[in-house]
Amino acid sequence: MITSLNFRRPLNICFSALSFTLVIVCFLITLAQWADIKESCKRQNRLYINNVTLFFNKYLSGYENIVNEMARTAADQHKFNPNENDDLTLRNWLIERLRIMPDAVSIIHADNDGHFIRLPHLESHQEKGATWDPRKEPWFTIAVEDTDSAHYSVTKDIFTGKERVLTISLPVINGMDGSNNGVLAINLDVEKSEEILNSTYPPMKSRTFVMTKDGQMVISPGYKIADSTLKAIASNASAFRGDFYRNGFYYFYRTIGPQEWFVVQEVAESEMKQLVRHGSIKVLYGMVLTQVILLFCWWALRAALNTIYMRITNGIRNGSIKQTAVEELLFDEIHSAQQRQEKISQDALTDGLTGLANRRAFDTDAEHYNALPNTHIAMIDIDNFKIINDTWGHTVGDVVLKATAELGLRLRGLENITLYRYGGEEIAVLFQDISQEKAQSYLEKWRISLNTRSFRESDLRVSFSAGICKMGGDSLSDVVAKADRLLYQAKKSGKNRILAS
Repeated sequence: MITSLNFRRPLNICFSALSFTLVIVCFLITLAQWADIKESCKRQNRLYINNVTLFFNKYLSGYENIVNEMARTAADQHKFNPNENDDLTLRNWLIERLRIMPDAVSIIHADNDGHFIRLPHLESHQEKGATWDPRKEPWFTIAVEDTDSAHYSVTKDIFTGKERVLTISLPVINGMDGSNNGVLAINLDVEKSEEILNSTYPPMKSRTFVMTKDGQMVISPGYKIADSTLKAIASNASAFRGDFYRNGFYYFYRTIGPQEWFVVQEVAESEMKQLVRHGSIKVLYGMVLTQVILLFCWWALRAALNTIYMRITNGIRNGSIKQTAVEELLFDEIHSAQQRQEKISQDALTDGLTGLANRRAFDTDAEHYNALPNTHIAMIDIDNFKIINDTWGHTVGDVVLKATAELGLRLRGLENITLYRYGGEEIAVLFQDISQEKAQSYLEKWRISLNTRSFRESDLRVSFSAGICKMGGDSLSDVVAKADRLLYQAKKSGKNRILAS
């Protein structure tokens, strides 16, 4: 008996089950969030590398377009003739082009016999220039072999001593006979491209660089990347875009340029895990806080139940619990339940938009009215309601419905007149112990008041048509059909009018 009255055991079991369930749910949420945050980090990196690639494509395409234009102009207007001592026109034209390219180191115009013009011209390197053959450079060989598009390569500039310059080369094709007159090339400062990479803001700590599809570094992030790493990236990056995981690092890449160089972002797995942990720690904090609240609730409930048990015990021993208090409590509860039931019943018979009685209430009341003497029914329909909805929107349509209902309710006064929202924009009215003339007069006042009613929409004018007839003598469906026919005739004869029979 004592065991069956002990509330502590079921209380402890319930709160223990809640606590265990909370831990399991938080664990599952953490796992799902871990995966979501990790995938979100990957999406951010993919978006970042895509933006960097788009920028480099635009950057290189701009210079490629300049080289294309220069190659066409050089073939048609500026003939290269190494036997002529006076090549001032060609040099001036090339130096003008060089000035509009801020990242260009130099321009080289070379013919198929090895003769060339290099701008800017460096006097201190004349000896090197005399022995230098441009035909042996990769950018010359590639451009001569393939004349379809510009070519990119990383070479050494012997004139300035720069170990690495980015060269864009294109053959100079004679527009008259299609012969190859040589190669035009520009050398871009690789350090400028490295500055572009270093000025970007990746979503997390990472290294971004540009490499060839063969695993050669083109633009470094300012520090060396192992050759083995570059070769491994080249072997894994076979598609146009993608990402993969290798040896504790995630690699995200996109291709740029006609030679399909790769823009690569290298993110350490530890860096991504740190971000994932930072995002998931909130769930852990929430679980701990909820456990503390749950523990407090368990303690408070035990204390409250102990107090209740003590009061009941004292009441039994000392008779301190009054019978009237219990009766009052029961009465209040029954009264509250009755009020709630009445409210539910009222809501079930009332239209939520207009405040009128709804169709269910009409079906019930109309059967009763049809059996009484001196009763009338009117069917009302707002004119051009579909046009109102189509022109000003359904919100204005709702305002029109409510305004029409409010006018009808206000004008009825204390008469035995009941308004119902029959459906859509149609309103039904039941009259009891009111003559048809008086009922029709009420409808006319309502119609005129609605005609003169101003709305916020200055061009909006609202009217309704109605049909009214006496009830009784026929079935309810026949009476309603008769009122509907009168309403239809009012609509057909011009709208904004009331017909009675």
